[in-house]
Amino acid sequence: MSALRIMFTLLLLTFNHAAFAQDEDDREGGIIGTGIVGTITELGSIYVNEQHIFIDDALEVTGALGHLTAADLHPGHVVAVTVHPDGADWRAQSIRQLLTLVGPVEAVDDTGFTVLGTEVALGALIPPPHLGDWVAISGLWQNQIVIASRIDPVHPSYRQARISGTYFGPNEEGRNAIGGTAILGLETRHLQPGDLVRAFGQPTATGIEATRIEHRLFEDAIEVVQIEGYLSPPQPSGLYTVLGSGLVAYTDRPEMVDSVNRVILCGENGQFEMLQSTSPVPHERKQVRDRLRCAP
Repeated sequence: MSALRIMFTLLLLTFNHAAFAQDEDDREGGIIGTGIVGTITELGSIYVNEQHIFIDDALEVTGALGHLTAADLHPGHVVAVTVHPDGADWRAQSIRQLLTLVGPVEAVDDTGFTVLGTEVALGALIPPPHLGDWVAISGLWQNQIVIASRIDPVHPSYRQARISGTYFGPNEEGRNAIGGTAILGLETRHLQPGDLVRAFGQPTATGIEATRIEHRLFEDAIEVVQIEGYLSPPQPSGLYTVLGSGLVAYTDRPEMVDSVNRVILCGENGQFEMLQSTSPVPHERKQVRDRLRCAP
């Protein structure tokens, strides 16, 4: 096994705002349900926000465009990793590549470009694509735009449009949308504001005609999470989220929510606010929080 040294922009997620249970036989050292999502910044040993993670090169990466293993990952890719303790460090159980946008380039300007109706801002040292190119965008949401960390070309065999982001309900035009991407065919009956949506389908003039919808970033049940990302501006209800995660919280002081700068937060069972509580938590979850340096 060769090692990868990865510093992630961390997102540790749960999904569907639900708590998950798992049999005692699935526990590793009393710690279960730990997930890590982030942007690979360099290769070597794996470090996630100063957490050391062992990854086998042959481990299959799900969610990719075609067959991909851990050895094929590169700086700028965003991945979701489920881990369990390995001594004082962690070992990956599963890896999923997270692609924020996949589709044709619709417009290009000096600061970025547009895919599926959503504006993409270029990260440092990333060359812009050409008009009409099919591209796969790795990056993070900041409000309504995507800040790209990597752009990969899409082989003709895998040209299915996709978007992964936070759903807040119909936009000002009354259309279901994520960012600037209108999503046709999205069933909203079971969706709540702040939910994570991953839509797959065909590109349209300003969005995507969805043929498949997912709500999970992890294959496994996740309990304790740590997250680095951008907060959304609070909704009128006070709800806000780490964009693209499915983790939510509420505030009665919306002016205190910083949606400009990246933050690092911890969460449990779909919420990141609850870890500020002083209520007792089960021993195994406290172990995870201590390892991840979560706030008490």
